[in-house]
Amino acid sequence: MLFLNNKFFFKRWIPFILLVLFLLGSIGFFLILFLSPTSDNHTVEKKEDWIFYAEDNPDSTFISRYVKYLPSVKANERFVMQRKMTNEYKYPTMLLIGDHQHMTVYLDDKEIYTNEAAEHSLTFNHPGKTLSFITLPEDYVGKTLKIYVTSPFDTYSGFPAEVFFGPANALIGYVFSLSILNIYILLFTGFICILNLFYLFVSFINQRKLKVSSILFSGFALSAGLEAGFGDLLGGLLFSPIVNSFMLNFLSIITPMFLIGFYYTNMHFVRKYYQKWLFVHYSFGIFAMFLALFQKQSLPVVMNYLFLLNITSTFVTSFAAIYEALKKNQFYVLCAPWIVVAAIGHGFLYIQNILVLPQSDINWRSIIFFLLILIFTCYGFLELFFASEGKNKQIDTADIKVRLYENQQAIGPDQTAQWQQVLQTIKKRTHTIKDMLEDEQLAAAYEGLCEIEEEIKQQLTIPAVEKESITTMLLADYQHTAAQKRITLTCDDLTEPLERLEENDRLSLIAHCLEYAIRYTCSVTDPQNHRLSLKVTDTKEQLHIDCQMPILTEDEAEKLQTDEAKRQAIHTDVQMLEQICLVYQGSMRIEDSDGFHFLRLTLAAKADLLSFD
Repeated sequence: MLFLNNKFFFKRWIPFILLVLFLLGSIGFFLILFLSPTSDNHTVEKKEDWIFYAEDNPDSTFISRYVKYLPSVKANERFVMQRKMTNEYKYPTMLLIGDHQHMTVYLDDKEIYTNEAAEHSLTFNHPGKTLSFITLPEDYVGKTLKIYVTSPFDTYSGFPAEVFFGPANALIGYVFSLSILNIYILLFTGFICILNLFYLFVSFINQRKLKVSSILFSGFALSAGLEAGFGDLLGGLLFSPIVNSFMLNFLSIITPMFLIGFYYTNMHFVRKYYQKWLFVHYSFGIFAMFLALFQKQSLPVVMNYLFLLNITSTFVTSFAAIYEALKKNQFYVLCAPWIVVAAIGHGFLYIQNILVLPQSDINWRSIIFFLLILIFTCYGFLELFFASEGKNKQIDTADIKVRLYENQQAIGPDQTAQWQQVLQTIKKRTHTIKDMLEDEQLAAAYEGLCEIEEEIKQQLTIPAVEKESITTMLLADYQHTAAQKRITLTCDDLTEPLERLEENDRLSLIAHCLEYAIRYTCSVTDPQNHRLSLKVTDTKEQLHIDCQMPILTEDEAEKLQTDEAKRQAIHTDVQMLEQICLVYQGSMRIEDSDGFHFLRLTLAAKADLLSFD
């Protein structure tokens, strides 16, 4: 088949086909494991028929079917869970899960498990997230099981521990079946992080610029994946309770920080205002982390305040994303709907945490983060895929430089020859004047000296080629092009204000602006109106670029619309100018006023130490 021998096909499509196959294979593997859990899972039984009461008030008992927790129990007060053991298992094991709680288990009056620590130990004030397997004695049937639960935090006091019974292998299989999704998220986000860091490294080698958006996206992908891992049941088995709890809270803080930082780097129109909120969010987050380093008990306490901060961030980010999309920011045009939906979902989850409502076994927060990572990754691939199309449309600044320097070199020898000719003429006149002075022809000698002085002045007014900037050469080239098309082009005092822009951006802006203006002016049939001007006004903070050209009549405008090649070229010029405006946080307007057609651009100065692309 011919298309298989096409190098363009292999270069463009094979990497994306392989990526799609990898994603589909991974999703299929995940679905198989998720839909076909361990066969012994049906033997796992979650016990929910308990009697609850506070230890200091044993007469007031509550049935767990009707009461989910006791709000009257405060920090460091004992909450008791009690039930009769009736079912018999072949290999009796109990799975006990606690969230920032100390737990002591009694079978009748015999203690069979405790995670309570010494009074001055670190875990005494910070028990963390606990997951323990407890082997029951053979004669457990008919005995009374009591679990004493305490917490140093009011937020986690009065809540029962989660208890599961069954064979040991079934309980382990049950934990693993609940962990498959989080493991998949961790592996996929890790792969995306590594892939993005590799792209960042290659971009830095080629362009010598650090792309802050790529750094923040890599940090977001890594922290979101780790948050899914530490928030999983397996995290309670692999790490000590305090490490698991601290890392989960720490990642819950920095993951939204990475995310809103990534949003900020992709903003153009509300960046100045969103930056203020970014400073507030980062300040509170960093303060909470420093507080946790010096006071170990403080992090779980301040998490509710940070959840409130995250809720506010979801609203601020949603409004900013919608505004950027309305202003035709390409990233937000495609991603804003997903960003807003994710913000709403996270807002409800944070409210659940603050109100201490029952949580789902499914880690919805990590799933939403995972979907955002997937969407942003797809956008990145699409951006790379269509980058070559944009490069083909854009005027190549490297070609402009080569062409202008070639013209300069072509002019150089001619100018040198002209100077040599002038010097020879001056030399001959000097000899003539010398002869006149010897013959005492003073009036004729004086007239000859005046002619030599005038010739020297005339040559000094011709600028030296090597002193011309690339901007000046480009403007001169377009003035020559306009003159060939019988167009009068006025562009005075442009070089100095445009020096604030990067060279490639400056050349691209001038080229696309004048290409647009010349094409538009050529559509005017009256040669008397073939006049256009380019003017730049430099203020302290902005550059205002106005390109004035004649307005088209209805017939001329209709004729321009029917000329597909010219219309497409003008559309391309407008697109490229819009991209430059986005880079410099500016705007562009095309309007008719006072009998003229105007192309107006407003650009802000840009610090180029780091690239926010």
